[in-house]
Amino acid sequence: MGPRNPLIIQAAKDVQASQIALADIFERIESFFRRLEIYVNVPTTTAMMDTMVQILVEVLCILGVATKEIKETRSSEYFVCKCVAVG
Repeated sequence: MGPRNPLIIQAAKDVQASQIALADIFERIESFFRRLEIYVNVPTTTAMMDTMVQILVEVLCILGVATKEIKETRSSEYFVCKCVAVG
Protein backbone atom coordinates (compact mmCIF):
# COMPACT_ATOMS: atom_id res chain seq x y z
CA MET A 1 0.00 0.00 0.00
CA GLY A 2 1.15 3.51 -0.76
CA PRO A 3 1.20 6.49 1.57
CA ARG A 4 -2.17 7.62 2.88
CA ASN A 5 -3.34 11.16 2.64
CA PRO A 6 -4.46 12.36 6.10
CA LEU A 7 -7.10 14.65 4.57
CA ILE A 8 -8.76 11.73 2.79
CA ILE A 9 -8.66 9.61 5.96
CA GLN A 10 -10.23 12.44 7.97
CA ALA A 11 -12.86 13.00 5.29
CA ALA A 12 -13.78 9.29 5.46
CA LYS A 13 -14.09 9.52 9.26
CA ASP A 14 -16.27 12.62 8.91
CA VAL A 15 -18.54 10.85 6.43
CA GLN A 16 -18.94 7.94 8.83
CA ALA A 17 -19.76 10.31 11.70
CA SER A 18 -22.31 12.07 9.48
CA GLN A 19 -23.95 8.77 8.60
CA ILE A 20 -24.23 7.85 12.29
CA ALA A 21 -25.75 11.26 13.07
CA LEU A 22 -28.20 10.89 10.19
CA ALA A 23 -29.28 7.46 11.44
CA ASP A 24 -29.85 9.00 14.89
CA ILE A 25 -31.98 11.75 13.35
CA PHE A 26 -34.15 9.22 11.53
CA GLU A 27 -34.59 7.22 14.74
CA ARG A 28 -35.78 10.37 16.52
CA ILE A 29 -38.20 11.17 13.72
CA GLU A 30 -39.50 7.61 13.91
CA SER A 31 -40.23 8.01 17.63
CA PHE A 32 -42.08 11.27 16.96
CA PHE A 33 -44.23 9.57 14.34
CA ARG A 34 -44.92 6.61 16.66
CA ARG A 35 -46.23 9.08 19.25
CA LEU A 36 -48.25 10.86 16.59
CA GLU A 37 -49.78 7.55 15.49
CA ILE A 38 -50.97 6.93 19.05
CA TYR A 39 -52.45 10.40 19.33
CA VAL A 40 -54.31 10.10 16.01
CA ASN A 41 -56.30 7.16 17.39
CA VAL A 42 -57.51 9.16 20.41
CA PRO A 43 -60.60 11.37 20.16
CA THR A 44 -59.39 14.80 19.11
CA THR A 45 -59.51 17.62 21.61
CA THR A 46 -57.94 21.03 21.35
CA ALA A 47 -55.12 19.92 23.65
CA MET A 48 -54.56 16.76 21.58
CA MET A 49 -54.50 18.78 18.36
CA ASP A 50 -51.93 21.13 19.92
CA THR A 51 -49.78 18.12 20.86
CA MET A 52 -49.97 16.71 17.33
CA VAL A 53 -49.01 20.09 15.87
CA GLN A 54 -46.07 20.33 18.29
CA ILE A 55 -44.86 16.88 17.19
CA LEU A 56 -45.03 17.87 13.52
CA VAL A 57 -43.21 21.15 14.26
CA GLU A 58 -40.44 19.19 15.99
CA VAL A 59 -40.11 16.83 13.03
CA LEU A 60 -39.87 19.78 10.64
CA CYS A 61 -37.22 21.41 12.86
CA ILE A 62 -35.18 18.20 12.90
CA LEU A 63 -35.40 17.94 9.11
CA GLY A 64 -34.38 21.59 8.78
CA VAL A 65 -31.30 21.10 10.98
CA ALA A 66 -30.39 17.90 9.13
CA THR A 67 -30.73 19.62 5.76
CA LYS A 68 -28.54 22.52 6.89
CA GLU A 69 -25.87 20.14 8.22
CA ILE A 70 -25.88 18.10 5.02
CA LYS A 71 -25.45 21.25 2.91
CA GLU A 72 -22.60 22.48 5.12
CA THR A 73 -20.93 19.07 5.04
CA ARG A 74 -21.16 18.90 1.27
CA SER A 75 -19.59 22.33 0.86
CA SER A 76 -16.75 21.48 3.28
CA GLU A 77 -16.20 18.10 1.56
CA TYR A 78 -15.96 19.94 -1.77
CA PHE A 79 -13.35 22.24 -0.25
CA VAL A 80 -11.34 19.26 1.11
CA CYS A 81 -11.52 17.46 -2.24
CA LYS A 82 -10.40 20.58 -4.06
CA CYS A 83 -7.47 21.02 -1.62
CA VAL A 84 -6.45 17.37 -2.06
CA ALA A 85 -6.60 17.68 -5.86
CA VAL A 86 -4.52 20.88 -5.83
CA GLY A 87 -2.11 19.80 -3.10
